[in-house]
Amino acid sequence: MRQIVFKIIVSFWLVTTVISCSALPDATVAVDNTTIINHNYIGNGVQWDPYQLDYGEKQLKISSEDRQKLYSRLDFMKPQFIRVMINTTSVIENGVLNETKNYENIAPILEYCQSRNVKVVLGDWGDRMVNSKTNSISETNLKFAAKYLDFLANQKGFSCIHYYNMINEPNGFWSSTNENYELWKNAASYFWSELKALNLDKKVSLLGPDIAIWKADKLDWISNSVRDLDHAIGVYDIHTYPSKITVNSGEYTSILKAYKDAVPAGKPIVMGEIGFKFVEKQDEALLNENIARAKAKPYASVEDSQMFVYDYVYGSDMADALIQTVNAGYSGSVAWMLDDAMHAKEQKNKLKVWGFWNILGDEYFGKEEEKVRPWFYSWSLLTKYMPSESQIHKVSVDGNPNLKAISVSKDGKNMIAIVNVSSKDLKVNLTSKDIPALHQVKKFVYAKDKLKLEGDHILLPNETNLTLDLSQKATETIPAEGLLVLTNFDY
Repeated sequence: MRQIVFKIIVSFWLVTTVISCSALPDATVAVDNTTIINHNYIGNGVQWDPYQLDYGEKQLKISSEDRQKLYSRLDFMKPQFIRVMINTTSVIENGVLNETKNYENIAPILEYCQSRNVKVVLGDWGDRMVNSKTNSISETNLKFAAKYLDFLANQKGFSCIHYYNMINEPNGFWSSTNENYELWKNAASYFWSELKALNLDKKVSLLGPDIAIWKADKLDWISNSVRDLDHAIGVYDIHTYPSKITVNSGEYTSILKAYKDAVPAGKPIVMGEIGFKFVEKQDEALLNENIARAKAKPYASVEDSQMFVYDYVYGSDMADALIQTVNAGYSGSVAWMLDDAMHAKEQKNKLKVWGFWNILGDEYFGKEEEKVRPWFYSWSLLTKYMPSESQIHKVSVDGNPNLKAISVSKDGKNMIAIVNVSSKDLKVNLTSKDIPALHQVKKFVYAKDKLKLEGDHILLPNETNLTLDLSQKATETIPAEGLLVLTNFDY
């Protein structure tokens, strides 16, 4: 009898131990509301360029219905920061600048940004602004670029243009500068002198050096820019296309911090383009899958497409990259890119598939392509609820490296976001000693089979009218490859 009782007690102890252990959180997320990482966040957004429209077999145009669809989808996202790139040489005819050429293609983008108070980075890709073979700049074309900016900012009144980006990714062998810093500096300096001559320097500053980086080995581009052009540069920027393993492991943070630390105190740095490429050996299987998917899709560029934009995991990975960027002290991020229909590679109908959709799906590329892809929703949540002039607070995550988190506030409203890049659900304790109880909180859960959708593009909260008192600890479950957003912003 005594043995039976003993076995029952032991069995009960084992069961209760298993139950209590299963109830333990996988991590603790602690918000330090008194420590501010960034006092004046510029905002997040997306690259939105004038559309190509000539697709070889077909010449297309963006209909008024498609324009309205684009505007409505962006209104849900509420972008604060948009990058628009052009080739000024495309509006030069017989050595004369024709400002009205292709105006109907760029105007709707700028009109949207103007009407919604979106800060715009306008820039030139760099075509014929420099000649890397002769190591010379084209003063004529740089003058035209300044005159074209004057046409848009002054004559057309687009005060939404705050920054200008002269030459895309000048540290790349693919750039018109062919990795030559001095050549880029000379072009940017001459362009800036032209802006000053037009009194545009009071309205627009340079954004640069706009370098593409994968590791912390291009810091000289920042330090040299600080030495030579800090008087003209209002915002520093880099582009990153990291591998999944680099971001998910957290190594990405140390790379980002190296560039942030090279920027002068008081000057912001932003992510001018962000997307994923599978460049590391650990992601070789993903690279092969990406290539296979692109080859199987009639209109996808095999050389330059991110075929995982159709998968929920791309949304959680982009959230992971953005959260690390924010916590590293950056002041904004621009996702590459809005719409597949903007750019081709290899041939005119081989598109760079990177977008939230293809707005010309119904017209040519397939009806399904026009639908909103999952990562639109994760990026939208982290754009919509990080309004311009937000403050970013310190957050500590202990217990599981697969979790990252941010805390944002503005005008007494808050947003907390936690991403889980692991393949299983994770439970977290969410705590803070200094955030007062939040009322009227909405909970959004981004993960496969978790989205609560309405109509063409609206994401509804999974729960509403919650009270969040972090002084008492709150327990939340973050789905595998998912994102949790808690906010009392009242929109």
